[in-house]
Amino acid sequence: MESRGAAGPRGAPGRVLIVTPRWTRDGGVAAHAQASAVALAEHGAEVFALAASVHDGPSGIPAIASAGLFDSGAPMAERLAAAIELGPAVIHLHQVDDPEILGALRELAPVVSSAHGYVACTSGVHYFKPGQECPRAHGPGCVGNLVVRGCAHTRHVKKLPLRYRNATRACNAFALADVAVSYSRTIDRHLAVNGVQRRAVVPLFPTMPAREGSGHAGRRRVVFAGRLVKPKGVDVLIRAASLVDGEFVLCGEGRRLQAMRELARAQGVEGRVRFTGWLAPDALAQELADASVVAVPSVWPEPFGLVGIEALAAGRPVVASDTGGIGEWLTHGVSGLAVAAGNVEQLAAALGELLSDPQRQREMGLAGRQDVSERYTPARHVDALLAAYASAREHWLAGGGRS
Repeated sequence: MESRGAAGPRGAPGRVLIVTPRWTRDGGVAAHAQASAVALAEHGAEVFALAASVHDGPSGIPAIASAGLFDSGAPMAERLAAAIELGPAVIHLHQVDDPEILGALRELAPVVSSAHGYVACTSGVHYFKPGQECPRAHGPGCVGNLVVRGCAHTRHVKKLPLRYRNATRACNAFALADVAVSYSRTIDRHLAVNGVQRRAVVPLFPTMPAREGSGHAGRRRVVFAGRLVKPKGVDVLIRAASLVDGEFVLCGEGRRLQAMRELARAQGVEGRVRFTGWLAPDALAQELADASVVAVPSVWPEPFGLVGIEALAAGRPVVASDTGGIGEWLTHGVSGLAVAAGNVEQLAAALGELLSDPQRQREMGLAGRQDVSERYTPARHVDALLAAYASAREHWLAGGGRS
């Protein structure tokens, strides 16, 4: 077996083990984990995936299913048997916020843990009202806010104690990691506020190849892509549709799908709003490319907003809420327009402004594509990730980790 400390070609870290609950492409995090694995492998790393369930994945990345991976009643040696056998040089966790698992994995190799969202937040969405991000750290003071200020954003209050404990465990897990990776300054700030000291920011990149669109000069089409849940602001977009002359394509699924269909009927726009359901990557890429404008109407502070750079990579302008990590990739007036989160009138005005000006759409799309090609690339992602791996290994060895 290759030694744990061996490096691969061109500075690659050798054997990288990615650990995640599900190895598939059924959402933004899963798509990123697989795209990141491919980028690492193309750089020369030997990449494996370990997940509780394996459905599909990119060729060239062996995936190992361990059904008992998260079975707290099973011996840890059994749950992590595949990881032990592989002898990885570094272990990279995605959506694994369990301090016991992390501690056991650190006996094998340095551990890097990715924060894809507000991991130390009981509600997970980290806002009080549209556009108002919560600035506080996780702790007992959250209890009052969950009840009084409504930042729980749920009527199922019986679940809050468990979710509070899970957020506490996540804080502990990220504090144990050799390096905590985030993909925006917004999430890096969240980790810092919660006392996570060993951190790195790694730029994302589009997870699907951009397609070329057509018909922009003669079309007025707004495309949304994402989960149909309250934080994504789909209801705000449908209400804005009643004030805008254009067609609206909503790509995605979620628990509010039926409610959004009913809202479209109530607003009198059901004939101009099309719900596509979940789309395979190629089909989604084509919808983005064919859009006149891509809308990101989120009311929560998006951790980043991956669909935004995927739209820009396709040369399409974006109208998005000015909240969370969106401002890291959207330049107002250059690659799109930023509006106040939750403001129906502002969203409608911005969409109407761009729908009426195909030339400006084109100019903004080109500016956005150029920005993405310079800042959000697989090469920059891998470079930053390798630096994080090296930092993690340094910390692990300094703390008594075995080489």
